[in-house]
Amino acid sequence: MVIAETPRLLLREFSSNDVGALAEILRDPKVMEFSTNGPCTEEETRQFIDWCLDSYRDHGFGQWAVVDRLSGAIIGFCGLSHVELDGAQEIEVGYRLAPSVWGQGLASEAAGAALEYGFSHCHIGSIIAIIATRHVVSASVAEKVGFRINTHTKYRDWDVRIYRKRRAVTTGAA
Repeated sequence: MVIAETPRLLLREFSSNDVGALAEILRDPKVMEFSTNGPCTEEETRQFIDWCLDSYRDHGFGQWAVVDRLSGAIIGFCGLSHVELDGAQEIEVGYRLAPSVWGQGLASEAAGAALEYGFSHCHIGSIIAIIATRHVVSASVAEKVGFRINTHTKYRDWDVRIYRKRRAVTTGAA
């Protein structure tokens, strides 16, 4: 199922057929440098996709395949996940893209689409991004799509900044 379309990307639900393409991306140490889990094996990628499928069923959202509209190739993932942070339940946006597409603004494009879906279709009031303090590129992506630094904390023994974006509140015209 397609979740969102942008000028260059499709965000769609993963299927079990996507394991090989995604595993190729997630096994790359450069892609996973700022993941607290590190590079993934094919089996770990299969487990990740199963977790995504469960999240779609249980919550109506999850991490989605990011697909290049021209080639039809999976170039990464982006989406929304439940996470516990400092004892509170939060919804987090996450993204990982293949190095071959870095520096083209695609992470911002995908993250913006995921946020829009979360706010408008899922009616989520607040979404966070958990970003390692030394990951300046990811921080730039978050700021580009409207996140602001909310706090600093430890997450899985990493020093991180917590960025937050809230759903815009609209009021009716009088």
